[in-house]
Amino acid sequence: MTHPSLLDAIHDVLALSSPPASEAHLFSSRSSSISSRLQSILDTTSQLNYALTQLSAMPPSNQTSKLVSLMKQHTAISASIAISRAAVTGLSSADRSVVFPDHAPPSPNRVAEWGRAAGMEAFVDIPRGSSVSTIMLAGKVLVLDIDIEGRILVKTSFAVGNNVPNGTAVAPDLDAFLAREVSRWVEAAKYASSGESSPSMGEPAVVAADCARTLLGHMRYFVMLDSLAASEGERGIRWFMEPVVAHQHFISRAGDQHPSGSKVIPLDKLLVQRAFPILYLNFPSLSFLVWLSPLAYLHLRSSMPKHVRGATGQADIPLSHMTTSLFKDPNGTTLASLKLVPSSEVLTVGGLSEGQNDHAFPSSPSHSWILEFTRSPFLFNGRDGIVMSQTRMQAIQSFLGVDVATDILMSIGTPAGASVNSGLGGMGSFGSMSQLNFNNFSTSQTTLVENPNLISSSWVDMLLNPTSSGEHYKSTYHSPSGAHPPLNLRLSVPQEPGFLLQRVPVRTTNQVSRVLEIVREQCWLNELLLMSQWQPEDTAVPLQDPTAIDPPSSSTGGTVANATELLASLLEGSLTPRSIPVSVFLPSTSLPPLAHMGMDFGGSVSPLRQTPMIILSSPAKAPATGLVELRVSFVPGSSNGAGIGLGNGGGDCGVKVEASPGIDTKGMDEIVRRGGIWGLPGRVWTKNHK
Repeated sequence: MTHPSLLDAIHDVLALSSPPASEAHLFSSRSSSISSRLQSILDTTSQLNYALTQLSAMPPSNQTSKLVSLMKQHTAISASIAISRAAVTGLSSADRSVVFPDHAPPSPNRVAEWGRAAGMEAFVDIPRGSSVSTIMLAGKVLVLDIDIEGRILVKTSFAVGNNVPNGTAVAPDLDAFLAREVSRWVEAAKYASSGESSPSMGEPAVVAADCARTLLGHMRYFVMLDSLAASEGERGIRWFMEPVVAHQHFISRAGDQHPSGSKVIPLDKLLVQRAFPILYLNFPSLSFLVWLSPLAYLHLRSSMPKHVRGATGQADIPLSHMTTSLFKDPNGTTLASLKLVPSSEVLTVGGLSEGQNDHAFPSSPSHSWILEFTRSPFLFNGRDGIVMSQTRMQAIQSFLGVDVATDILMSIGTPAGASVNSGLGGMGSFGSMSQLNFNNFSTSQTTLVENPNLISSSWVDMLLNPTSSGEHYKSTYHSPSGAHPPLNLRLSVPQEPGFLLQRVPVRTTNQVSRVLEIVREQCWLNELLLMSQWQPEDTAVPLQDPTAIDPPSSSTGGTVANATELLASLLEGSLTPRSIPVSVFLPSTSLPPLAHMGMDFGGSVSPLRQTPMIILSSPAKAPATGLVELRVSFVPGSSNGAGIGLGNGGGDCGVKVEASPGIDTKGMDEIVRRGGIWGLPGRVWTKNHK
């Protein structure tokens, strides 16, 4: 067996593209690969140090010079080989991420092939005297019977632990989910094979290929559960039924908080209190609807069929319509899925069951449960996950029992504005791997480019402008009815690093609730910021005077009279400015009451999690002086079951609006709930102007 040379090891390290600082942490889906890269760098550095020490110890002679010359030639040859290998690897990895169109018609044999590829036994049975074939996929415990000809049917059964009468479905919800997934593939494959197009889907051949890949992924997940179930005998069925058990636990806990006699609650208000559990949404496990943007909620309401309007239940959106809409068009939604993954991919967290109201998930040394987050559409460079501030990442890390001192992947303990160099999150100070040079060899000869996201930027930059960073962003808000002049919004970026939250290890339902509570706070901020189109402020372009006013028109032509009229109107405050400047702040520290003005927004990040807040500051209407300040904060329901609006001043929509003395804030919480936060200063100006 040939061992890799020192140059091979160096080239392998140099060929690695540096991960973004936002993903170099323990709650990233790439944490295990980043750890292995770090270990590879350490091993290669040790080898390089030993080789250079041996070379420097050689006495100078003609033989030494000849050896160095041969080593240079070998380095050049090795470099060209490494460049070619890196190029081939890059092309092959790109091919794996491409979905190639699939024009094959639906066939039972294809489903059987997927089952065998996933590691299951597959049989295609055609009963005597029948033209309908049944596909049987069998593991050690799990058995799936699938009919794809005619009506799509899927029946789940287990070789052990079946304590149900004959003819009764063991897992009806799982059967319905798999039937829906298979039906989606069959429909797309029929359109693709016939060359027809469907108005309800995109390119049928691409959709069919994507559905086939998804079904194969589900089967591989079932094989993983099957191996765990087989090792436990009669108790093994719990690995397949755990999503149902956890779903029932969350539903019963929500029922305790809201008795059956309570009225129907709008879905967006319900999400302020807790995440909404949905069984088998887009994965064979339990999912959670964490947050909805105002536009997404409006779309859900408007697309609801008339025959289901007014349906009773805790939420105003029926579960069937919600599931269908989220599956087809998840834009503006934040979802989390409870999944089981190999323990080598995630860190181990502490915490056991916290009493009667908690539920611990089944445990195994080889596998761990995680919450995997998705937001549609993607916000950060096409990557899945939630843009999170450093403070909220600290909060998740703290209650999960992760030791900050042993966290080598993310400098979560570093305050804002400080250098982040203790972990991989600070690789921005080193630049790209391609800057390293050995014997005049550098990866600059390859096609690698420096990653623009190496420097840990603010979470606002990650959200609004991932490719660069800035100190301020600007946007213009126009009143739909023209009730007030345009509002020139100027957002000051908080000096707080951001990270991409992709997966969090959990062991109990209480941990799930607490993680989702923190993520919900961040989603409230993210979605409100995304309601407006922000652009980095260009200091090179002179800004128009925001206080400029349009003088009243006059046909008399008298300059003295016009000047007198203009001055009188200005003093009375009856002139309409061309625009109204509005400063936007996102405080990271606790603020004094509004009675104490002149607070500093540029302080360091507080170690405690600050309530999400957006501050809007605009000039007061003449003849008054000073600023009118509005503080909009998110007051969510807590994970221990406390409802919103009970002693927190937040109303029933989880929004609390405070204002300078003399400003009426009645009804502003509902305006914010519906996405109209950026028009609040204009509403205040209109009332005062009248």
